Amino acid sequence: MHASISENFEKFLNFENSGQVLTFHYRYQNMLVWPFIRNVVWNCIYKSAYGESTGLIDSSAQNMKKGRLLSYKWLQFLKISTNPLFSCKQTDILYLYHVIGNVKDEDDVYYNRIYDDFVALHESTAIIESAPLFRHFYPKKYKTYEADAIEIMCAFHEKLAPLNRQDRNTIGQMIDYLKRELPFALQESHWRMIRIELERYAKNMRLIYQYYHKVFTRISPRLVFVAQACDGSHMACKIKVLKDMGIPSAEIQHGLISSEHFAYNYSQAVCDSEEYRAYLPDHFLTFGHFWERTIRLPVHTEVLGSANFNRNFGMTGGSDNAVTKGIDAAILILPSVLETYTELIRYLYDKMPDRRLLVKVHPTKIKQYEAFKTMENDRISVYIRENINYFFDRAAVVIGDDSTALYEAAALGRQVMIWDTEYSRNIHRAVGRWFADKEELVRLLQSDRTDTAEQARPEDIFARDSDRRYREFIAGYVSRQDRKW
Repeated sequence: MHASISENFEKFLNFENSGQVLTFHYRYQNMLVWPFIRNVVWNCIYKSAYGESTGLIDSSAQNMKKGRLLSYKWLQFLKISTNPLFSCKQTDILYLYHVIGNVKDEDDVYYNRIYDDFVALHESTAIIESAPLFRHFYPKKYKTYEADAIEIMCAFHEKLAPLNRQDRNTIGQMIDYLKRELPFALQESHWRMIRIELERYAKNMRLIYQYYHKVFTRISPRLVFVAQACDGSHMACKIKVLKDMGIPSAEIQHGLISSEHFAYNYSQAVCDSEEYRAYLPDHFLTFGHFWERTIRLPVHTEVLGSANFNRNFGMTGGSDNAVTKGIDAAILILPSVLETYTELIRYLYDKMPDRRLLVKVHPTKIKQYEAFKTMENDRISVYIRENINYFFDRAAVVIGDDSTALYEAAALGRQVMIWDTEYSRNIHRAVGRWFADKEELVRLLQSDRTDTAEQARPEDIFARDSDRRYREFIAGYVSRQDRKW
């Protein structure tokens, strides 16, 4: 039996705690290498231990795959109106995010479930988004600028520019060190992935740094919210620019975090490193106090709450919708691992012929969505881009093991069933009813017992009044006389 995720992650942190990974630097501005590659190394470890279909998205040069480098998207250079370097004016609050959180509302307008409700609270706010494969979503609720121009420039530069000798030596030395000291056996394909990532940042770091320095100089924000800023990778360079310019930054919690999430748990050596903190945001704003207690992060944490949850609660909470109580009510399934949930869906389809099955795939898992889509029929429907809010009134039961939506569904009074797997370690035991296998799940679904809202709503998981908390937080950076709300 292989080691658990928790055991492997602690082994990873013990390796990091030696501090040797903090001795490697790129030539450009002597930047630390480890913040840019840490997530890739852990992702390779995760894939090696649990299979190539698991883990994070492989983001290496993703925008330029399959010949897209020479596609019509180069015309993004000409879209001056969406390029922040030329069009975005001075603003108090800036959001540096991506399109993953964008969903459609009732009017077929896209809004971002993480931050759009906060954007509405301060008039002097600008948004810059990046998009995998440049697939932006319009129409948008708020004016949005695009990071496509710099990403295209980096893609060309990565393919055409040579690697300088100093960085080549540093990359070789770091890979040799990792191969020698990393307590995990990685495949050759993983080492190639690590080298590719190391080289692309060595080539593009100057472009990224100088571009965003110009953008921030033009916009002159008082506070910048950055998506997944604690992850490192390409965000590390942007955070470094902000730190060098003295501009404060913050990350808003966007999903589940736990004591095994690589982005929010660091070794003591990293936590003690003043140098490393230059690549991390100044603040991490959580859904509630529960999440603060599950992480080891050298960043100031503060409770913000979840605007998306408050939106759901306002629309659905307390609703006495007959759909959620009738015998024909749908079952909402939030899959994590493709193979196990494929088996579960087939089993439920056979054993519960009176129920519709709604499969809501995480928006980043395109391949998983395509696989589940082949299962669609008269009673199985598969979704990926739709807003999760819309499913809570259609489903009396919500099943999963690794999704923030499980917390939201429970707090809204839905019957939540948690699959007791290695991936459910993020889920509070007070939430929902737990089952060990598909047979037990069907027995529970056929029983008369249901969850109660009181059982499923720990107050510290989702703090209420996120609007007030947001106003108070940004007030520390935007003077009273400049407030626009």
